[in-house]
This record gives sequence, structure tokens and C-alpha cells, in this order.
Amino acid sequence: MSDDGVVPVASLSSGIDLCYETFGEPDHPTLLLMHGLGSQLLLWEEGFCEGLAAAGFRVVRYDHRDSGLSTMLPEGATYTLSDMAADAVGLLDHLGVDDAHIVGFSLGGMVAQTFAAEHPTRTRSLVSMGSNTGHPDFGRPSAEVMVALVAPAPDDPAERAAKDLADRRLWASPEWHDDDHVLMTFVGYAARSVQSADAFRRQLAAGAGDREAALQTIVAPTRVVHGTA
Repeated sequence: MSDDGVVPVASLSSGIDLCYETFGEPDHPTLLLMHGLGSQLLLWEEGFCEGLAAAGFRVVRYDHRDSGLSTMLPEGATYTLSDMAADAVGLLDHLGVDDAHIVGFSLGGMVAQTFAAEHPTRTRSLVSMGSNTGHPDFGRPSAEVMVALVAPAPDDPAERAAKDLADRRLWASPEWHDDDHVLMTFVGYAARSVQSADAFRRQLAAGAGDREAALQTIVAPTRVVHGTA
């Protein structure tokens, strides 16, 4: 967000508008943060971004298409991880950035992987967090998890926050913390933007498919971060 409170938007040639925020000096190496399914740029908290900026990076967090304050597509629209990676390229172009360290979590990890595979000259390094390769033997969400994820969310921000917490305990870990800070973060998500069920399903569909062959072409220095929950 700029000093005057205006949230910057990158208008891409594809017709997609991406909402983004930056931290740090423009001439520092850029670190691009990609959030996960059903989330928005707030996943990457300000304190986290400011810490990375203090370490010498120009940090960019943004809302994917169909997320947050970025373009919400019409019913019936479809797109792929390649389209989402191309959005990120367009954002870097908008910022005048030649290449960046690419960091993604969950669905964002899939977008980051695709970015590194398809745009090697724009990728300084890749960090894939809590994501997968799309290989069918990797494992899929259980029916219980899928039903919970696609269930309509309440309109009330506090009730939506409670659902977000319950969902994360299903698909992440039953030990997911529930302190006041976490709950207020989820309330902030709901107050900022509400993702429609159609938009969620479009993102879910974009992440489907086996990417192993493409991942074998990645040449950028890569780190994979994954838990055991």
C-alpha cells in the first residue's frame, strides 16, 4: 500500500488486474511471494515481509487472479498454472524487474514451480513450500477435506474466520494454532475480500495435473520446504 493509502494495481495486457504491495528498496533483489489456494496476499504478513526487506530484498506480495482484490473472472472462465505464472511475469514487467527470487506456498508453490520451469531467465531461485508435483501417487485430499473446502463460507467475517480455522485443521494439521492473532488474521481476510465458490474451484482446477516432467527442466537453485503433518 502506498503512503496515501492507495493499493497499487498492475494492469496486464491479458486484461487481468493484479493487486500488489512492495516492501524494501526498489534497487534491491526482488523476492516475489505467491500465496495459496483460497488465500490472498495477506498470507504473507507485514512483519514477515518487513523482515525480508530488512535483510536486503525488495519484497513483492500480490493477489492471484480470482483472489483478494485482483480480477475476479466471470462464471465459466478457465485458466491454467501457466496463465497464473504469466500473470507473475506481467507483474515483474510492470515493476521493471528482470528476474526475481520466486517463493510460493501450496497453490502458490505450484505457480512458482511453473514460473521457474517456463520462465527460467526470470527466475533467480525457487522456493516451493507445502506444495506438490501433481504426481498421482503423491496423494490427494480426502473426500472429507474436499467437501469442507468447497462448502459455502458464511458471510459474517467472524463465522468465516472460524470456518477458515476449521478447514486448516483438516487439510494442514489438527494442531493448527488458534490464538487471537490467527483468528484476527482470518477476520481480516474476510473483511478485505471474499472469494466466490466458483473462483475457488477455478483455482483448484488450475492446480490439477502432473508437473513432474516440467519440474525436471528447472535450472534455478531450488529449495523445497514441506512438513509432516
